[in-house]
Amino acid sequence: MSAYPWVFEPNDLVLFVWPRQHETLRRAGGSVVTPQEAASEAWAMDAAKAERVRILVSVFEGTIVGAWAVSGVTNELRAPEGKTRRVNRASFETHDDPRLHYLTGRASQLGPRRNPQATIEIRDLDGSDMLLEDPVDVPAHGVARVGDYVLSVLEDGSATLTYPASAPVTLRPVA
Repeated sequence: MSAYPWVFEPNDLVLFVWPRQHETLRRAGGSVVTPQEAASEAWAMDAAKAERVRILVSVFEGTIVGAWAVSGVTNELRAPEGKTRRVNRASFETHDDPRLHYLTGRASQLGPRRNPQATIEIRDLDGSDMLLEDPVDVPAHGVARVGDYVLSVLEDGSATLTYPASAPVTLRPVA
């Protein structure tokens, strides 16, 4: 994987996971597990597929509770407790990436499933167009219009957002 900030490619993978938060929020000894830790722990999947995962998205009750950039994967072939057939378990090293903050708090585009994980290509992720843009070509100021929303950014760095009065808007500062 390339150095941060990671360049996402359209055919890289996004792994959606549905950790059993009610069971995984505490470890033995009572220490609290963060949503990021719960999402990053071992998932049964093909090692080659795990190597293509660049974004990890955690979903709870239909809402995205976190999204992180994946910077590494550890694959371990082992038999689950009480079984004889060995299965690859992929654990992910993740990092906060401000480009993914827009996902947190949104409804998941994928519904719950029996297998608590699913992958899609980044090109199919809602809002991925901004992740796939070449950051060199992004202007420092200008006007962007999407439907009834207008964002104006001036050369001095100040910005104005115009939006429908009834629309909920979330603003997140860049770290």
